[in-house]
Parts: sequence; structure tokens; C-alpha cells
Amino acid sequence: MKLKIIYGKAGSGKSTYLFNYIKEIIQKPQKIYIITPEQFSFTAERNLLESTKGAAINAEVLTFSRMAYRVINEVGNNLKNIEAFGKSMLIYDILDENKKDLQFLGKNMQNVEVAGKTITELKKHNITEDKLSEAIEKAEDKFLKMKLQDIEEIYNKYEEKIKENFLDENDTLTILADNIKNTDMFKNAVFLIDEFAGFTPQEYRIIEELMKTAKEINVIMTMDKLQKEINQETDIFYSNKIAINKLLDIAKINNAEVENPVYLDKSYRFKNEELRYLEKNIYSNIYKGYDKENENIKLFLATNPYSEVEHIASQIIEEVRENGYRYKDIGIITKNIENYSSLIKAIFSKYDIPVYIDEKKDLSQNILIKYIISILDVFAKNWSYDSVMAYVKTLFCDISEKDIYMLENYCKKWGIKYSKWYKDDWKFGEENENVLKKLNETRRKIVEPLLEFKEKCIKDQSAKNISSEIYNFLIKQNIDKKLKEKAKKIEKENAEIGKEYETSFNTVIKILDEIVKVFGDEKTSFEKYVAFLKISFSENGLGKIPAGLDQVTVGDVDRSRSHKVKIIFIIGVNDRKFSKCK
Repeated sequence: MKLKIIYGKAGSGKSTYLFNYIKEIIQKPQKIYIITPEQFSFTAERNLLESTKGAAINAEVLTFSRMAYRVINEVGNNLKNIEAFGKSMLIYDILDENKKDLQFLGKNMQNVEVAGKTITELKKHNITEDKLSEAIEKAEDKFLKMKLQDIEEIYNKYEEKIKENFLDENDTLTILADNIKNTDMFKNAVFLIDEFAGFTPQEYRIIEELMKTAKEINVIMTMDKLQKEINQETDIFYSNKIAINKLLDIAKINNAEVENPVYLDKSYRFKNEELRYLEKNIYSNIYKGYDKENENIKLFLATNPYSEVEHIASQIIEEVRENGYRYKDIGIITKNIENYSSLIKAIFSKYDIPVYIDEKKDLSQNILIKYIISILDVFAKNWSYDSVMAYVKTLFCDISEKDIYMLENYCKKWGIKYSKWYKDDWKFGEENENVLKKLNETRRKIVEPLLEFKEKCIKDQSAKNISSEIYNFLIKQNIDKKLKEKAKKIEKENAEIGKEYETSFNTVIKILDEIVKVFGDEKTSFEKYVAFLKISFSENGLGKIPAGLDQVTVGDVDRSRSHKVKIIFIIGVNDRKFSKCK
């Protein structure tokens, strides 16, 4: 087995080198695997097709996770995959069941996230329950010890619940590393590992196992040299160099042949002198000021985010109309995409600038989600005025807005809540007989389907039965068809929301299926079931794909690739920092 390191600074042609190498060896009878992080896999697949002109029969792009599932399917595994939001629901259930034993962590959403992320990190770094117990024994700080004990309790309970039933996505890489020797899938294959800035202990172990079976492994890494600086604070490639040196150590231990590294020292990405100078000096301790006239890097001091985005919009219009650029040639990056998203949409709409924002919309704000939660809230909150009106105002009940206003005024006037909703017909006050008749017709239209739904749920108040009855209720009320009708009406005015309506129903079905898979016949309350839904909805964003090719792209600096554009705007920079607002 051979290990080769290909390195260079950003824009030095590392990925081009990779795909040129694939073109050289593509005709040989060997399997070629390109391994990238998940967010870069689509770009790598596109580049592979372009570079081989669609003839890449024996080459493919994989992530470590996809490799894991492929091997798991081959070696055989009867465990069911648990989704990330299924894991969060399970953790919430553990927090609820063990609230008396836990010292710090309660069952709120924030602690579910904390516990979930902690378990993920423990698994990624191969921290077993025994190692965690050992760390607790050694902990001297009283509060640290108590917090670790909480984590240990949750970790142990979580492992008990998934054992022999579910496969946690964070365990798949460990299973992959254990089973590479049991498959011929990667035997004598060529691996090209690209776009990583470092590796987790699980990933190091996978690469080590691949060294024992693959023909060659090429690792492409962004850095200026292999040697680390003495002071890591002054070396922006420090973590990358740590990763490469660790791989070299692994190769040495396993007697793998290490080829001479390839250093790419030219800069192809930066098309003007100012950018080349900036790239070279921005992190340098000793630098000389740029002594020529600057034409390609501009700063704009904005008084607020609105004026900042307004200025960018006017600049984009000027570049497109006067200088011949396309919208697709322009990109915007920020660390605060959630803060800028709605502002960009509003201002760019005013300027007729087509834009694609690489974000996931919070599913909990979707109209269908609000409708489902409002149904269960009616019972969880014992027919409170607010819960019933939230259900009615989703406008899925076939009640006109005029009748809703009439109902709302009457309920406020006479304090309609709790059993008053369903016990008897309303006869409060001296309203006209026809008005009372109309109000009671509206009341029955609301109450009767809900009472029927509740009766079916309480016969068997298991997670499986409640999920099934929610689905039946949605179908009986024609919610899927109503969503499609709403999508068609709104699509002309707002294609994004129209698409959201179309996809939300399938997302809800996926969540209901996950609840059934995780909890099955376990008994639950309406209140806890609502909590499960809220957790699932908060973690399931409605992702989007670009609606067209010629549009400005807005993305997060940590996940977006913007080096293909010709003009880039960086927003949200202040006080020499480029970090998320707290």
C-alpha cells in the first residue's frame, strides 16, 4: 500500500490535480473512490462527471458514512437506523424518566441538544462507558464530577435503549472500521481523500484499516508546508498539519510505503494582484503594506445591516447591467445567515435580483406543523381557549374568516374554555337565534372531529396508535389535498413557500414513522407526544435546491464553496471579527 500527500494553499489546484490524476488512471481495471465530507460530495460528483466526460464507470464519490452503510449492508446487520431527530426524542424520554436522578440536566430542549451533542462527540472520539467512568473517578472538581455523572447516566440509558434495536449513525464508522477486513469491496482500490481539514479518531482508524487493504491512498490537504510552527497561534494550517503528521505516523506503524509528497506552489484562484497579495500576507506577522493602487478589494462601512444589504444590491445591479456579469458570477458569504436571510430576500426582491440562500427553513413554523401541534395541544391543555383558537386559525377547518371572527368575539365575551367547548350547545347571552345557531354549527364543526380523534387515541394511548390516528385524521380532513391547493395558489406569488407546502406533508409522515420506530407500543401522554413532535420539527429543516442557474448565491462561510464566482461580498464583519452574533 502506498500513501501520498498532496498539499498546497487555497487555489493552488489541488482538486484539479486530483481529477487529472483520475483521468490518467480511469482506464485501468481498478476501483477509484473519492472521499469527501458530506457537504462537498455533490460538487465532487459534478467535477468527476465533467473531468471524465461521464465515463467514470469505475470511479465514484463517497463519504465515510456512505461507505459505512454499504459495508454494513454487505456484512449483514438487522439493526434499524435511528435518525438524528429520533435520537433526540429518545434522549428527551430518558431525561423525563430520570429527572429525579439527574443533578444538572432537566428535560428542556436545550439540554436535549447538549446531551445529544455530547453523546455524538463521545462516540466520535471512541470514548466508551468505561473510559467515561474512569474520567469521573479522576475528576477533582465537584461540579465537573456531577455533570459528568449526569452525562454517564444519560449515555448508559441511551446505549441500553438502542442496544439490539437501533443503529446510531455515530456507531456506523466504528462498525465500518471493524469490518473493512471482512469485505473485498476496497481491496486494491485507489482512494483520494479531499476537502478535509482534519479527522476524528473514528476516521483515522478507518484510514488505517484501508491502508491494509487498498492499493494506494492519496490525501489532499490545504497547507503551506508539512512542518508545524512552534507557536500554533501563528500557524493557520496547524490542525491540518497535525492531521497529516498523524497519518504519516499511522503509515509508519503499518509499514505502508510513503511516496514523496507533492507540493503545489502556484496560485490559480486569485485572478488579480490584490487578492494574491492579501492571501500571502493576511496572516503574516511581518508584512509590507500594499504600495500600489487598490482596484479590486473594497470596504463599505454600513450603519446597520439594512444599509449593508441595500448597498450590495445596488452594487450587484451595477455589475450586471453595466459590466456584463451574470448573477451566477456573484456570491455572498456570512457567518450570520439566519440574521441576514429575510433581509436579503426583501431587498433583493425590490431590486428584482434572483437569489438562492443556502439555508434550511425552521420546520416548526410551517403551517401543517402548527396544525398538528394545535390538535394535540387541545387535549394536552384541556381545551383551553388559546389551544382551540390556534387550531381554528390554521384555516384547515373549512371555516370562513368571518365565522372565525364571530366565534372569537363570542368566546372572549363569555369566557368559553375547557368543557364549555363540547358539553352543551351555547345559549349564553341574548344573541339572535340565528347567530347562536351559526355559532353552534361552527362549534360542532370544530369539536366533533377532535372528540372522535381523541376517543380513538385513548383506547390505546401508545406512540404507535397516536401516530396512526394523526395520519388517519390528516387524510380524513383532506389535509394533503388542501396543502396542494394552497401550494398552487401561493406558488405564483411565492414559489419558495409553495414548494415548502408540497414537501412538508412527506416530512411529517417521515417523522411519524420515526416515532413509531423508536417508541412503538410504549404508552405516552399527549403532552409528551407534543414534545416529541416539537423536537423532531425543530431538527428537521426544509432544505431547498436552487430554482434556477443564473442567481446570486448566499451561503454560510463554514459550508459554502464560493471560489467559482467572480465577485464575492462578505457581510457581517465587524470589530475585526467574523463570528456569529451571540
